[in-house]
Amino acid sequence: MINLYLLAPELSLALLALVVMAVDLFVKRRAVIAGISLVGLIVPAAFLISHAATVTQPQTAFWGMLVVDQFAIFFNFIFLIIAAVMILVSYNYVGKYVKADGEFYSLLLFSVTGMMLMASTGELITIYIALELTSIPLYVMAGMIRTSERSAEAAVKYVLLGAMSSAILLYGFALLYGLTGTTDLKGIADAFASSLNQGNLLVLVANVLILAGFGFKISAVPFHMWAPDIYEGAPTPATAFFSVGSKAAGFAAMIRVFMYGGLGAINRTEMVLIFGIVAVLTMTLGNLVAAVQSNVKRMMAYSSIAQAGYILVGFIASFATNRSEGNAALLFFILVYVITNLGAFSGIVALADLTGGEKIEDFRGLFRRAPLLSTGTALCLLSLAGIPPAAGFMSKLFLFTTAWGLGQAPLVIIALLNTIVSLVYYGRLVKAMFFDAPVKADRLVTPPSLSTAVALTSAALLVLFFVAQIFLDLATPAAILAGR
Repeated sequence: MINLYLLAPELSLALLALVVMAVDLFVKRRAVIAGISLVGLIVPAAFLISHAATVTQPQTAFWGMLVVDQFAIFFNFIFLIIAAVMILVSYNYVGKYVKADGEFYSLLLFSVTGMMLMASTGELITIYIALELTSIPLYVMAGMIRTSERSAEAAVKYVLLGAMSSAILLYGFALLYGLTGTTDLKGIADAFASSLNQGNLLVLVANVLILAGFGFKISAVPFHMWAPDIYEGAPTPATAFFSVGSKAAGFAAMIRVFMYGGLGAINRTEMVLIFGIVAVLTMTLGNLVAAVQSNVKRMMAYSSIAQAGYILVGFIASFATNRSEGNAALLFFILVYVITNLGAFSGIVALADLTGGEKIEDFRGLFRRAPLLSTGTALCLLSLAGIPPAAGFMSKLFLFTTAWGLGQAPLVIIALLNTIVSLVYYGRLVKAMFFDAPVKADRLVTPPSLSTAVALTSAALLVLFFVAQIFLDLATPAAILAGR
């Protein structure tokens, strides 16, 4: 019973997905399906709140396969936020283009269940199964516009590249098992501490393969090739989900494996160098290519790649020193990034649907036609660029300051230069909305669900700017328990 209680958030979410699927067979009203999906999130949220109040020390269940600690609880709250906002964002779009309400919401909820398990597992095979539970619904969501060739192409590319990355990750896990004789992360860490020599080449190979597998999920260079085409071709709400859910889950699993699993105990110097090269390439390529895009979804795809590079800076600072300060700033940055990107994509979904275009030129003069929606979207874009008074400024300040203090000054300088570059393309879109002449003079009526999503995320960014230190302190227990 204790094991089931610890697994209750994930079980209740999976059950909710099954309920939505069953109700969709008999009730064909989109409002009912979306309502059940949204209200049903209260149950896993209630279990998470109970865990947050009662789990003061890490607890394990099912022979160590499930780890419930403040780290897992922190990320699971993030995943539930993603699910709630995505249901609001996708409501009108799914009814207009996808026309498979129950399928879309069931896939969304199953994928979020996998994400929650990725943050809560302490064993390699379970991490891999959770990764597949996360990924397979995403492949289907990418191709849900059945009449669109671009959507079908995105789904096929996603499946092929996803399968390849999963195979690479699994081979890395197999090497770890061969070296240590266990798939338990704690057992692997103990083996590294007691029996394996520093500089073991096979450990380095396993680390690189695992980095490649997770690098696909977080769209880090050179494992980013899937993101632009799939972001552009997939349904726009699904693109928003890919950009935040997959990335947050990938980083949660990376922190589990590399820090909780003790992979930094051996070959730390070499891995810090490899992580650093990946971070620099990810930031630089993401920002430079985003600056020349004309399609908003492709621009946001490369923006997402660049943001992964910033997150890697915090990851490297914590990994290199094995200190929790880097983790706390890293977790806060991920929280702000998720809220910011959800808000930006909510606005882009709404504006693209209202104008019928995805080019930057289609967004000209939208402030005069949809002032509140344009203002909220612009705030989210400025937050991604790190401009106050949005929370993105505070998250970058905490992350870069902490990384600098932990000896990663060169990476921080490169990240700051890349932040300046990002102002070009974020500013270009904001300029088009606020200062260019509108294509038409009529006022646009925004669907209530999208207006609500943009308003909630924008308000959250403003609030987080002023109470950033409080949320950073809340992330500290999760950061401490995430490391060893």
